[in-house]
Amino acid sequence: MRVAQGILSEGKDGRMQTAIELRVKDKTLRGMYHRPGEEGKYPTVVLFHGFTGNKLEPHRIFLKLSRLLTAEGLAVIRFDFSGSGESDGDFEEMTFSTEVFEAEQILEFVKKLPTSDPKNIGVAGLSMGGAVASVLAGTRPLAVKALVLWSAAGIDTIAGIYRSKEDCEAFPCNQQKNIDIGGLWLNHRFYEDLANWNTYETVKSYPGPVLILHGTADQTVPPTTAEKYQAALSGRAKLIYVEEADHTYNRHDWEEQVLAETVTFLRENLHK
Repeated sequence: MRVAQGILSEGKDGRMQTAIELRVKDKTLRGMYHRPGEEGKYPTVVLFHGFTGNKLEPHRIFLKLSRLLTAEGLAVIRFDFSGSGESDGDFEEMTFSTEVFEAEQILEFVKKLPTSDPKNIGVAGLSMGGAVASVLAGTRPLAVKALVLWSAAGIDTIAGIYRSKEDCEAFPCNQQKNIDIGGLWLNHRFYEDLANWNTYETVKSYPGPVLILHGTADQTVPPTTAEKYQAALSGRAKLIYVEEADHTYNRHDWEEQVLAETVTFLRENLHK
């Protein structure tokens, strides 16, 4: 676990950003660390990207969130999972279990940073990153102070993506039965691994505050998935539907609503 060698850049407003690296098993995960410019310990938010995504996510929404949160006095860390973005590994090696394991290692890394307040760590995830975040919160409830789910997939919805009884008829495959999804090979064992998980059951163990945001026109993860997460949390979660929004909030007004609601929630629930 280390901060990559290089220059810690400072923005005009004094906020700091630096590249970071984390070794997990035999792979190096690469990310970005944002924090306010002053020395000290900060509440820290960890961002988990979605299936085929990366630490920026569409229209740089993770970067925009990071900048907004640091302006509020919070630090932010966003990594590429292995096989995604700039991290080591190939996408075809990825399973839900590997991402959960990496998320656990990232959480431990964040807790040990000298500029982190280990009692004030929040996690947020988009799409499958939301599913990973929900499992992390459910299995590490004392380590996660606040949870944010953007368009979060459940295991049931993940299993339905690019999945049919005739996968290799519906999608191009190689000799190993890996599926070609937009130039990335999806391991055929990916679906077998999903049987080991139930995000709705796991998140039930999380007692902390939760914000759920979901677009009403999401065609990737049905909006009813948000209701399943809220039901699993016995109605404790705050559920906000973004009217007409798609899966990744690809319009300025949708993005602005998601960012504003998320910043307000995390500011109120992560205390210095």
